Amino acid sequence: MGFIRDRLLRKEVGNNRDNLLPQPVKHPLNRDKQHLTILTTHFDIKPYKVINNHDGQVTASSLSLRARSLSHRISLIRRPSNPLCIFCRNLDFQQISQALSTPLHPDGVFLGWLPDNILENNCPLCRMLAQVCDETCKVAHSSKKLPNPRSESSLQLRAFELLPYLPGQHDHRYSPKMDLSRSDFFVAAVPDNFSLIPGGPNEAMIEDMLSKRGYLIYQDEATSRGKNLVPRLISPTFEPGIVLNWLNMCMNHHVACNECQANEYLESSLNLIDCRDRKIVSALDATSNSRPLYVALSYVWGNRADISTMPDRHTLPATLSAVVEDSIQVTLMLGYRYLWVDKYCVDNRNKATKRIQLMHMDSVYTNAELTIVAAAGPDESYGLPGLSRKRSLQQFSFRGDSFTLTSTLPLPHHSIVNSHWSTRGWTYQEAILSRRRLVFTDDQLYFECSSMNCCESLDTAFDNETLNSGSDSQKVIRPSLFGFLVLRLSSPTCRARRLSSLFSYVYCAEQYSQRTLTFDDDSLTAFSGIIRMLESTNPTFPVRHIWGIPFFHPDDDHLSHDVSRSIGQGFQVAPFWRTPSPGNVRSPEQASMDAEGTNYLAFLMLGLGWRHDRRSKPPRRRKNFPSWSWAGWEGSVFWPPLYEDSDIKIMPSTETGISFGESSPEDVPTVYHKATDAQLLAENNKSLYIRTLAVSQTAIVLDSSSSTLLTSTGSRVRLYPSKINLDAFKVFKRIQSARYEVIILAVIDGDMYMMLVKRYRNSYYRIGTMTVNAPALPITLLSSEVKTYKLR
Repeated sequence: MGFIRDRLLRKEVGNNRDNLLPQPVKHPLNRDKQHLTILTTHFDIKPYKVINNHDGQVTASSLSLRARSLSHRISLIRRPSNPLCIFCRNLDFQQISQALSTPLHPDGVFLGWLPDNILENNCPLCRMLAQVCDETCKVAHSSKKLPNPRSESSLQLRAFELLPYLPGQHDHRYSPKMDLSRSDFFVAAVPDNFSLIPGGPNEAMIEDMLSKRGYLIYQDEATSRGKNLVPRLISPTFEPGIVLNWLNMCMNHHVACNECQANEYLESSLNLIDCRDRKIVSALDATSNSRPLYVALSYVWGNRADISTMPDRHTLPATLSAVVEDSIQVTLMLGYRYLWVDKYCVDNRNKATKRIQLMHMDSVYTNAELTIVAAAGPDESYGLPGLSRKRSLQQFSFRGDSFTLTSTLPLPHHSIVNSHWSTRGWTYQEAILSRRRLVFTDDQLYFECSSMNCCESLDTAFDNETLNSGSDSQKVIRPSLFGFLVLRLSSPTCRARRLSSLFSYVYCAEQYSQRTLTFDDDSLTAFSGIIRMLESTNPTFPVRHIWGIPFFHPDDDHLSHDVSRSIGQGFQVAPFWRTPSPGNVRSPEQASMDAEGTNYLAFLMLGLGWRHDRRSKPPRRRKNFPSWSWAGWEGSVFWPPLYEDSDIKIMPSTETGISFGESSPEDVPTVYHKATDAQLLAENNKSLYIRTLAVSQTAIVLDSSSSTLLTSTGSRVRLYPSKINLDAFKVFKRIQSARYEVIILAVIDGDMYMMLVKRYRNSYYRIGTMTVNAPALPITLLSSEVKTYKLR
């Protein structure tokens, strides 16, 4: 049973934004003498003083956050010797504010044509606009889909509402439903023919530009109060007060984020780093009354050799990697004492113990109060920017007589998605399963919990409007980067809810498959926490798996708990591994397996219908896993698109079985109960038996002019090879020679999904997927007999 733990932070770091936002330096201004502020990174780190209280926890001291924030800032105020150019003097921002007060301006509001010499102009405002202009030119010229600007002089300066262009707010660009009165606007340089169409190339261009450059936000001093988001000048060093404000908001207002899960392993076997005493302790010894509050670290390993140099399991090495050392400092600055780092808290010397501990890593991250994500640099030697490493930011702020223009730096979403950290397999579940994440990028901090997201360069107003779950303000800060998708159900029938659960599973598997692992044997272990999370998220219809292939288990169905009672009520629960309904064995029919119409075998066949992404790098086999499992390959995979009303049909003659080693095949649910441990599954020899129809040799022909496969009736057959250098010509020739066969899996929303298999001795190996519009493959093009295929 989960429990709720509230942790109240000090009042000094409450919702008072003025105490946390670095204040601009005041100067008398006029129209011709404006001020350009450039933030650089030269100050040494001055960590917060910490005070121990009676329960062994640590809290931030009540020193003035505002004074400390100002001491950490470095601002270079330049009084330009030259006045503003004619173009900048004629910019009418007041007129733009009035124009944007009415909704729906997806193309922006025209401000003016940018000067031809803006990249060399000495005008202080032009120098800042040149940064935006330069990024626009790079993006426009690099995209083949875009009409390239004739020259830099063809660029226009336009103003856009901020809120619809925040990450995750795409739907609001073309709808007047969002209240824009609580948001400022940003200015951007766009080509003169810029026009925004949903899904069009210009939309991709401006999103790419904003992700790499960030926003240049206009603030009117007279109306800046009461806004949802205002730009914040970022300190060159880590500011714990900002993070404490985010934590305070989450811990006091987000019930779901405070729910932990009871776990016997955590209560008895969890090891932690005592950051104050710098030693490794058992969680049982850390506190006398309950499991201690701790922070977890998600990072990319560097040199693994230093584990063997540890004097013992209870002592930290004298020298730690930069990211671990920095994380210890962050943990203390945020008022915590204990930190979990896999390198030191997992027993890497005992393989059996290590495997058990790795299988519980999902609980470690789920129950951590906060997860520090090191998303900057190649590995742990890089450190956390703002601590041992200087931030690489160059943030501009221009102050006029009654307004300011402030850059927000590259969006942290772009930095995180393109980081080396996001390419690693283990870090996927570490981020998804964490309740709160504090991400360090080269430029700024990013925070996301299950209810909101915040970034350091945009100060969020935590007021009553933001706390209202149905308000526009709350929608703006909703989670946008981490998490998993679910189907939006218009009619939550049992079947639709099953499809929604399956949709979430395959979405996570697709995302995870894009990442890499150092060791192939971790293919399922590093995903096992996601599987358990999805099982617990929807306990009524949990998605089970066999070697990573998702399916629904009959025992989970409330009609299948007591078969005799079900039969007494008139419900015949049929065997999972066989489609029982009579009919034409050569015609796909949707068989009703129980009173709900659930076809368990059809869902398993759908799970086997995954395919490799032809646009990504060629896949590579993982020898310790079966070829029919996506986990048996390194490479990006996709499943058939799923909707709440997706139609899934299989051949009435279809049967399946699974075997360990050379044992006789058994039905999938029985084998599932015998071995659910992903590592145990990987250690066993395994075979999947499928009894189904195949496509006849004469049904597939080669169109030599286009090098594509067709049915003999002239319809295109789509080929998704898993084997390297496998093209349509080779597939056609080997089908004709009976070396390859094409077996039927299922018909999903009108498309027939088929598995391309290669015969080797007495077994078959999956080497690809093929699809075709189902009516284009009539029964006359299928084999005349049902055949059993032993897949390895």
